[in-house]
Amino acid sequence: MVTRRLITSIFKDSPVRRVILIAPPDVEASLFSFATCKRGRYTNYEPYGLGMLAGRLRDIGIEIRILNLASSVLRAARLAERESDFDYDAVWRGDLADAVSDFQPDLVGVTCMFSQTHPMLVRVCADVAALAPALPIAVGGVHVTNALATPATRAALLADLPMVSLFFRHECDEAFPTFVRVVNGELPDDSLAQVLLRHGEEEADFSQRQRPGVETLDAPPAHDLMRPDELSRWGKVGAYFYMLPPETRFATVQSNRGCRAQCTFCSVRNFNGMGVRRRSPTSVADELEWLRDDFGVRHVMWLDDDFLYDKRATLALFDEMVRRNLGMTWDCTNGVIAASCDDEVVAAAAASGCICLSLGMESGNREILKRIKKPGTVENFLAAAEAIRKFPQIYSRVFLIIGFPGETFSQIADTVTVARQMGLDWYQIQLLQPLPNTPLFDSMVEDKLIKPEDFSGVRYAGGTFGKNAGKSAGGRDMLARDFDGVFSSHRLDEVPSPADMEDIWAYMVVHLNYLRLEAEDRPIKLEQYLGNLEYVSDVVAPGDALALHFRQHLLAKLDRPASPEIAARLRNLLTTQPYWQERFAQFGWPMEIAS
Repeated sequence: MVTRRLITSIFKDSPVRRVILIAPPDVEASLFSFATCKRGRYTNYEPYGLGMLAGRLRDIGIEIRILNLASSVLRAARLAERESDFDYDAVWRGDLADAVSDFQPDLVGVTCMFSQTHPMLVRVCADVAALAPALPIAVGGVHVTNALATPATRAALLADLPMVSLFFRHECDEAFPTFVRVVNGELPDDSLAQVLLRHGEEEADFSQRQRPGVETLDAPPAHDLMRPDELSRWGKVGAYFYMLPPETRFATVQSNRGCRAQCTFCSVRNFNGMGVRRRSPTSVADELEWLRDDFGVRHVMWLDDDFLYDKRATLALFDEMVRRNLGMTWDCTNGVIAASCDDEVVAAAAASGCICLSLGMESGNREILKRIKKPGTVENFLAAAEAIRKFPQIYSRVFLIIGFPGETFSQIADTVTVARQMGLDWYQIQLLQPLPNTPLFDSMVEDKLIKPEDFSGVRYAGGTFGKNAGKSAGGRDMLARDFDGVFSSHRLDEVPSPADMEDIWAYMVVHLNYLRLEAEDRPIKLEQYLGNLEYVSDVVAPGDALALHFRQHLLAKLDRPASPEIAARLRNLLTTQPYWQERFAQFGWPMEIAS
């Protein structure tokens, strides 16, 4: 009775025939940089989860529109001639108003993957409510799932979203269509799962899981509603787009759901549950062909959290891609588990079009690896690196995290040592950002190392919207700090301070990424590194003197003339920012390269 009363109160006995699914902008306007967008640094992914959900709703006869507001603001900024012509909030609010007015939906669903996007989730929902006060609003995604997991964050979520009546947990490929069918009288009320219903002070919570199986996952997302042929015009898809011609069209594909690992800093298991569900090779290859033939896509980024899970199935997928002669390349920006990277798998990956692999390492210290429950050992990392190095056409990146609770200088030094031994192409070093509803976050709260933050206080640890973004607290580029004595000037059993962590980050970036370029002579690797540094120095950090210096250095190694434009930029940095002169002198780099 309570359930039916709530449904009637929310939907007024009206059926659901049309649904708008919305991906909000990633951040608020104050965190968005027009200049960064114009350089093409911001990512612009398909809202793949919404695409999957849209496909399942169309299967039951529901009309669907996907509104990607994150892409809307990127498109408007890239098309604007000057910043004064661009109004971040006006863009997404205008597109939202037009969609609600034109489509006249019976239900709106808004997704939120990251806690950092919570403020925009609230604003989008508030705008929907203002545009159509009687229109039911549903929210879901990783952030909503995590927030509903504990009493404190649950209360905060519900308080921030008074205009929302429906809160969905976990994957909703089946739970959301089931809900629509219940509203439409096609299924009994007790079919509901993974949803909290609220109207006024009355609630009904259906926490039982309706986990999508392989048959559901084998059905492709509604790419036609997400337009992958346009996304890479306004932002980047994945981390390796600079390795392909500028006109290449990119898309994202997911071949499995879940992850075998139990890393304490990760929330994948909270959302997807335990284990990995793998799609059939045929269904994945069919999706790739559709993307190629209908949208002109020639490169895909795998969204999988554990892409190489199940060696036999992995090899079957690669074999099917080769058999169909897809003519596509691919990368694994999200990272793969090192234990799966043996010679046979890496060889098959290369044959099927792999040009880039990211490897999840995090730490090279055995105690830290054990503490964070990383499914890998130092031996795994070294063996995976050995296998990957046999295929120089594959550009390799390694994820490292520093700043785990109680982690000492000595333990971080172990990470540096193992990374050097691996000898892979680039190391992405990130300062730890504990994510809510993860074991690591909960233990740090319990130990009073951090305080439970309100959602607006959670920021990205790195990347384009990061807290650091390569800058220290004083605004100076972190790579220009006097960092080289950070290990020798401290007792190795000490835990670094926040200021020390910035020095360690800079030390690792320079020693693991830049200095090793001096000994590189392989033409294929020189080309890859040059492409990376062109991206770093033109898009990510135009003020990074090291990237400019080593870009010139790589041009010389490739017997190409030095760039006058790079020389002028480097000369300007060395002239106007003396601390760069100090770093160049410290490492013995010739300043005449800027002449």
